[in-house]
Amino acid sequence: MTITIFEDLSIELCHEIFTYFQLHEVFNSFSNLNSQFAAIINNMPLIPVYLGSNITNISLTEFYHIHLSQSNVCHRLISLCVSDEFFSDNGLWLSKHVSTFINLRHLSLIDIERPIFESILNKCLLNTSLIMFSIRFTTQCRAAYTYVGVPEGAYYERIFHLFPFLRICHLQFWRYIYSTLDKQIILPLNQVFITVKTSLFNLQSFVIRECSPVFFLHLFEHLPQLQDLSFGLSALWLPNKRPLKNHINNRVSNINKHLVPNLRRLKITLNNDIRDGESIDQLFDHDVLFSLTNFTLVGIVTGSKVVGNLLSMLSDQCSYTLMVNWRVRTMISYSETSIILLDTFRQLQSRIPIELKLSLYQQCYTIAVLTIPQAKKTLYDNEYLGENVVWAQSRC
Repeated sequence: MTITIFEDLSIELCHEIFTYFQLHEVFNSFSNLNSQFAAIINNMPLIPVYLGSNITNISLTEFYHIHLSQSNVCHRLISLCVSDEFFSDNGLWLSKHVSTFINLRHLSLIDIERPIFESILNKCLLNTSLIMFSIRFTTQCRAAYTYVGVPEGAYYERIFHLFPFLRICHLQFWRYIYSTLDKQIILPLNQVFITVKTSLFNLQSFVIRECSPVFFLHLFEHLPQLQDLSFGLSALWLPNKRPLKNHINNRVSNINKHLVPNLRRLKITLNNDIRDGESIDQLFDHDVLFSLTNFTLVGIVTGSKVVGNLLSMLSDQCSYTLMVNWRVRTMISYSETSIILLDTFRQLQSRIPIELKLSLYQQCYTIAVLTIPQAKKTLYDNEYLGENVVWAQSRC
């Protein structure tokens, strides 16, 4: 029987094994084992570092702060996730050292407060290595507290300019202007958002948590290679009394194939503050939707006609997922539900099996549409057994 000693493994294989562990586990286990492993660890590209997202141990946090700040280590860091969900010092530490991570390829920021985030951008040097950038928040409260009153597009140009070779970008800023006074929003004259000037010619995947239609159209002019897009459609990031909010120039023309020639995967999430939901089926030209290979629609729509129009513009090769619902302000009886459900199936004309849920209320009823298999993981008994709920499935 042949016995292989760990020390006899190739350096490449050791690197592969180490990727299954966190950096501090590899460092503490092997760096002081012998000179051979110390040399391997000191010269290998650093495995992805997750600072703060799953770590509640202060000593581990201090280890990362000290170890990653060393001059012989910082240039080897290629993937970093920094979270202030448990410790608020991680973002501050990053702002002090971000300029030293010159070979960083992936950077994710979680729950970073506004002053710290701006400090990170201010101290970050032009990085041509970074191909993935993400910023997100674990709760709405954290996002609202951080970005209350921030105009739409406030950080896009700075991010695009600092990281010109991005391929994947997730900008999950939250719109929060409900308690904001008009004078607190600082924008260029006659503008409703901060404009973008830098184009990302390599960007293929883009996630935007909330975006108004007019800013959405503006962004497309700078993302010619976009293939995968997920966005939440919102109202303008302006107080209700802002004079330009209802100006005719804020109306959006259709997004045509010329703007998004390579778009193949599209996910649209409709936020609750969208009042002009009936125009969602007019946002993209037929040629754009027909070229998709995957389409997802989530949120509140105005009715089955909008969903049916969208589905009719997709090709037979396009897979799609629906998680939508709408309200009809008409009081009906239980005996009328079968006719309404049958009519809904006919209007949707879905070639993929779907499930309808009709809920009866005193002054209205709602219909929810889910493609099968459902994306929703948990279903409770009362959802199926409720006296005022009727379910139906298509037989496609």
